[in-house]
Order: sequence, then C-alpha cells, then structure tokens
Amino acid sequence: MWRHFQSLNLEYTEPTQSRRRYSVTADILAYQQCSIQYGAFAVRRYEPALVVQLFYGTIIHQVLDRAHAHFRGEFGVPQGTLPTNSDIENYFKEVENALIARRIRAVQIVREQALKILQRFNSLEGPELYPRIIDTECRLQADQEQYILHGNVDVLADSNSGNGVEIWDYKGAYKPSQGDPEYQRYVFQMQVYADLYRQKTGETPTKAILYFLNELTGPEPSKRPVNALLEVDLSSTVIQQALQSFGQTVEQIEACRENRRWPDPVEAPSQQTCNACDLRWNCGAAAKLGREYPLLYP
Repeated sequence: MWRHFQSLNLEYTEPTQSRRRYSVTADILAYQQCSIQYGAFAVRRYEPALVVQLFYGTIIHQVLDRAHAHFRGEFGVPQGTLPTNSDIENYFKEVENALIARRIRAVQIVREQALKILQRFNSLEGPELYPRIIDTECRLQADQEQYILHGNVDVLADSNSGNGVEIWDYKGAYKPSQGDPEYQRYVFQMQVYADLYRQKTGETPTKAILYFLNELTGPEPSKRPVNALLEVDLSSTVIQQALQSFGQTVEQIEACRENRRWPDPVEAPSQQTCNACDLRWNCGAAAKLGREYPLLYP
C-alpha cells in the first residue's frame, strides 16, 4: 500500500506558534499577588478547598451587573427604575444559588457582609451612577505581539462633564494604603484597562475609577465614605510604566512555565490571601510571616 505514495511530495511548513491569552486580573495580577498560588491553581488547575474570596468577588460583580440591567428595564420593570433592597436580595440569592451549584459558598458572616454592602452601594451610588452607565462587563483585548492581553471593565459610564467615557472597577476590599503593593497593582490594572480601551476605540477614557465596596461596612453611611473611591492617574507616562510592568510579569510567568517551578513571591501576599490559601502549610513566604495556622474565614 505504501508504494502508491512513494512519489508524493508535501511542502514543509513551520509549525504555527500559538500565543497565550493573559487576563489582566486572573493571570497578571494573580501572579503578582502570589506566584505560588497562581502556579498551583491557575496553571496546574488544583482545586482550592477554601473559595471564600471567589464567592465574595463573584457575587459582588454579578449582583451589581443585575442591578444595572434592572435599571435598564431588562427584568420586566420600567426603564430607569432603581432596584430596591428586596430586589438586590433577590438577585443576591440567584447568584448565590448558582455559586452553590458549583460548590462555591461562604460562611454566614461573609454572606451577610456582601449583601449589606451591595444594598448600601445600590442606595448610595445607584441614583447618580446608573443613569450614566453605557455598558457593563465590557471585554477589551489587545495584541501585544508575544501574547494577547485581555480584561473586563466592570462599567463604562458617561463622564460627568458630558464629554468622554469613564471606566469603573468594583473591588470587594478595603482601600489599601499607598505604600501597599496591592494599591499599585490596582492602579496598574486601571491604567492597562485605559490603554486597552484606547486601542479598541481610539480614545483614552477621561477617568478611571476604583470603588472599594468594603468601605461601606460598619455604621450605615449617609454619603460616600472618603476611602471608597480612588481616581487613577491616566497620563501617558504612567500607562507605559504599567504596560511595561505587565510585560515583565508575562516574561516571569513564561519562565516559570518552562522551568516548571513557581518560586516564593518577591513581596509578601496580603494576610487575607494567605489565610485563604491551602498552600500556606508548605510556603516559605507564609512561614516567614507566621501565617501557618488556618482561620475559619479570611
């Protein structure tokens, strides 16, 4: 049989070099936060035992996305109708049930805090913010030659000045201090989002806003807490620095993949990150900080 193919000649072509897609949050920021945790759970796909952080972040973003849709009139209510506390609770239960089906749940105190701050955000920010929203969960990506960088912007909103677009990102956290590495990571994230938006539309956003929802805990505020909102510098110089930092992180991730080694993080992760991590029992970075014993919740 093989004799019938002796004269067959096929032109050789070089194999196509595939490029990885890197998420701004799930890859770049996750690696910067803790390289060991990223290697185990994002690359090697181990299943974490404690998923409180995943529950908290997911339920905040998805409930607020439903609140935005409610205001647009997508749930059988007139357009422009602000969700009530009962509406937010119903959307919360919908998302929570979907997470429980994926075996993602939180202890009662974490659940109650998430619901409370969502209701407070809706009451405080909804009347002014919701009418300005253009789009939510806006997907952005750009070709960085060696890889594809992508991310989701939580909110695109009309500028208060009526000229241009603002990008907003919700954080289920307290605002970190300026000296905290987490602060710089959040700022870099928004600067990269701004550049991705520019590459997609040709225009740089007028503002980039980080909203820290945990600042709404404690006594119910009558107005926005001072630390809840952070406006990020979008000058061309700092945006280029952010892109350079992310590019260096991609190189580090690629080197770790090739060597099959995930070294201790250069900077210590936050206490919350360590407390929620199954690997802290055998982690040099956690041990140096005395983070060896489990807590019921982070």
